[in-house]
Amino acid sequence: MTYNNIWRFIMDPPLPPARNMAIDEAIAIAFAKNKTHLAEATCPARVVPPTLRLYQWESPALTLGSFQKIDPTLRQFLEANPITPIRRITGGQALLHDRDLTYSIIASTHDPLFLGGIKKTFYSIAQGLLAGLQTLGISAKIHIPMRDNPSRRSPFCVVSLSWYEIAVSGGEKLIGSAQKRWIDHFLQHGSLPLEPSPLEKSLYEKKSITLSDLLNRLPSLSAIEEALKVGFETAWSIRLEKGDLTSKENQLVDYLLAERYTNAAWTEERVPQNQSRILGLF
Repeated sequence: MTYNNIWRFIMDPPLPPARNMAIDEAIAIAFAKNKTHLAEATCPARVVPPTLRLYQWESPALTLGSFQKIDPTLRQFLEANPITPIRRITGGQALLHDRDLTYSIIASTHDPLFLGGIKKTFYSIAQGLLAGLQTLGISAKIHIPMRDNPSRRSPFCVVSLSWYEIAVSGGEKLIGSAQKRWIDHFLQHGSLPLEPSPLEKSLYEKKSITLSDLLNRLPSLSAIEEALKVGFETAWSIRLEKGDLTSKENQLVDYLLAERYTNAAWTEERVPQNQSRILGLF
């Protein structure tokens, strides 16, 4: 197996919402700047590994799409519930994170797995997710719509299915995803709901499907993480090796927390942080 087949695999405990988003972006920045590396001798520091990260949330959060407006429906929900709003750098609509397992993938747009543009990337990642679900005994499918239907737009991600998201036989969305692309790399993350959230009743027009709805008994978190790991390794012919953030990534996390993800101006109006300061960290 060549180095190109070895990915870093990070499994984080439940973290504050702002830190989760800061970590995802920090990995993407470090990947682009060739500063992320694994410690193993087989993975020289000069090579940047692609990364799969699995994580949970310390408290309920509502992540907003990068350019999404906080409309009256969202504002009413946030005012009525003790929940943290966080603006993502990825697109899409608002997504509730509560009792879910979130994944993020950072890799090169030139990787053979992802050649063919944004839809090919979504489809390739969906294949890995689908293989992981099959390991758990879940029968699901990759959603391919007959056509785009913008008239069904909702401020909430879970209400409608988009290209290459994961659905079950009844048509309910199981895993939704969002992506941010640059010329040479991308960040995609998405959410697998494990159990129903009591907050959903005040959010969605219809109930979303969860893993516990599809299984007689919900597996342990470690079993779910292992199933997803095996799914991606099988679908992509890669090896996932456990790793941690580098010191450079941790620096970036601290900076992004202060300048972006704990900054009300970013959450409310998408006011960007100082990009030159990020470059200075390298």
